[in-house]
Amino acid sequence: MDDWTDSMTARDRIDSIALTISQPRSVNWIKEQAEAGSWETTKSELDRLVESGQLTTVTVDGETRYAVDGMRAYLDHVQALVVEHSKAELRDELEAIAEEIAAWKETYDVDSRDELEATIASALPPEEVRERRQVVRDWEENDGYRERIQHALRLYDDLSTQAAATVGDAHGHAD
Repeated sequence: MDDWTDSMTARDRIDSIALTISQPRSVNWIKEQAEAGSWETTKSELDRLVESGQLTTVTVDGETRYAVDGMRAYLDHVQALVVEHSKAELRDELEAIAEEIAAWKETYDVDSRDELEATIASALPPEEVRERRQVVRDWEENDGYRERIQHALRLYDDLSTQAAATVGDAHGHAD
């Protein structure tokens, strides 16, 4: 496989790194990770991403850092759920999540994720502690995913109508 510096432009590499960071990062850090070469190109592309609403800036120790806009990422994910899945598929996924959580409750004899997390402090073998920590992380992820799916279902008709109108507008059709 080609080196990514051969197959992607510097701006594409900057986008790829900047839009997947999990914590605020400096221009220099993003430039190095993206192998962008130029500080100016990196800064310019990051500023463009801020202007488009995909990134935001924060000040850490007097230095400007760039971070993914959490609200935008959340809303983009909800929109993607509507565009990529039917209501039935989203409902099926909610059911699967509920079943998985019910199984964890039964397996660990708990009523909540917090209760399971509290059991980690008890005297358990290391492999059981690792397993429970993983289940807590998975449960937390399921809770967040379930919330986004529920929002997608509540907004489904409005977003679907909006998407259809956008496609119609793109084809020169007026509603």
